[in-house]
Amino acid sequence: MKLNEKKSCEPLPLRRGKEFQKKVQTDYKNSKDGRFTFIEKHVSFEKMKSVKQKFGRMDIFVYESGDDYVTIMELKATDWDKIKEKNIKRNLYRHSNQLYRYIDKFMEIDNKNVCLAMIYPEPPKKTGLRDFIEKCAMDEYSFPVYWYSELQE
Repeated sequence: MKLNEKKSCEPLPLRRGKEFQKKVQTDYKNSKDGRFTFIEKHVSFEKMKSVKQKFGRMDIFVYESGDDYVTIMELKATDWDKIKEKNIKRNLYRHSNQLYRYIDKFMEIDNKNVCLAMIYPEPPKKTGLRDFIEKCAMDEYSFPVYWYSELQE
């Protein structure tokens, strides 16, 4: 370890997640597409009685003034090849819950249409796993999956 280098106490998955999030947010923030882009956008759930927590934080939030829709993107640095098969659906369910708390807020409270995306670093290498994840996310939890490594091509 170098003199000025601090040893991280964070677990590896948390560090990986933060690194992935920072990279995607930086890349997205630097794009010039004429929209208003917010990184780490705080959102209040106080008017939503069905949500126990009082606030959340979206990874990327995009809107164009005057439009009746917003875009919400959540970033997860999940390495699907390392997830036990029995836990894949559970992870997708947890990811969808987080995403839908934000969606419900903007649809129910702000009367906006919502475009959504869940972005993972790269598709799994295990045979058939990518198709299973994409199909399960869309058919059972109604959210599209994108692979950041392919968005960069």
